[in-house]
Amino acid sequence: MNYTIKKEDVPKFLDFLRKEFEVIAPVKEWQEQPRFDVYTGQGLFLEARTVFSPKRFFRPAREKIFSFEKKKGSYEVKAEVDSTKRVFFGVRPCDTHALDVLDELFIRYFGEDRFYSSRRKNSIIIALQCLESCETGFCTSMGTSQAKSPDLVFFERGPDYFVQVVTSQGKKLAENSFFRVTKDAAPTASITNKIDLDTNDLGKNLYSEFTNSVWEEESERCLSCSSCTQICPTCYCYTTEDDFVFGSQTRSERHRLLDSCQLKKFTKVAGNHVFRESRASRLRQFVLHKLSYFEENHGKQLCVGCGRCIEACPVNISLVDIANKIQGEVAQK
Repeated sequence: MNYTIKKEDVPKFLDFLRKEFEVIAPVKEWQEQPRFDVYTGQGLFLEARTVFSPKRFFRPAREKIFSFEKKKGSYEVKAEVDSTKRVFFGVRPCDTHALDVLDELFIRYFGEDRFYSSRRKNSIIIALQCLESCETGFCTSMGTSQAKSPDLVFFERGPDYFVQVVTSQGKKLAENSFFRVTKDAAPTASITNKIDLDTNDLGKNLYSEFTNSVWEEESERCLSCSSCTQICPTCYCYTTEDDFVFGSQTRSERHRLLDSCQLKKFTKVAGNHVFRESRASRLRQFVLHKLSYFEENHGKQLCVGCGRCIEACPVNISLVDIANKIQGEVAQK
């Protein structure tokens, strides 16, 4: 069973959800970039893909995972598990695929990470289908232009939204007075990207060109600023640090912090050895992880084609341009 909802009723629907859930939605405040944040009833932004994905609510840039307190003759360790019930509204298809990638890693592959899985299992995802391509997106090349496993999908349709029910949780949300049952079939959304990535044998071809000169050429203008990894909805590299609580001699905390493969210090190991000294090696790692290594290990691409890394790069480095150049060279051999 599917539904429709009037566009003018969407803010009312979100306000209704706020009585039971923390609602996370795309918002744009004055002079700020559109991003996912706690929805307070103002600034709803549904015109285009946000600059930042909702990843920070599942993998925060800095998260406390436990506290440690020394007591007389003993100690206490307290895990900091976030079980807040949230509804994410307006999640674009590429970002639903990004969540699927994070699920693969932090629930299925590494063994269940309870800090991530608690957030994920307490979240309901309402996707918003794109009708037009964003400027730097290449989601059709990556097969991510249609939402992956949300609870509801909203399709813009004139003065209203067609609402496709995917899960029982989604159906429960749609069973209120803001929605009307419809017998119409779900709309089809066909997107044409301005950017196209040749994915034919992509992972194998990129790896076979490990010493290609393109890595050095592109890295000559790379700043190692890590903008690409910071804005990426699937980058998950992290480090941990232990800190004493200020003013306490008995209590400390462990935090997990997002890190970046584009920073030299990230590859420093015991003995002060840096195993990716050059920018070329770090840029190559970023591209190969996104388009080769991850697929080989997990059967899916780590890149979801959102194009945020291209948009964020201050020197216009594009992993699509790099990959297509190598693809062209391999085809000519």
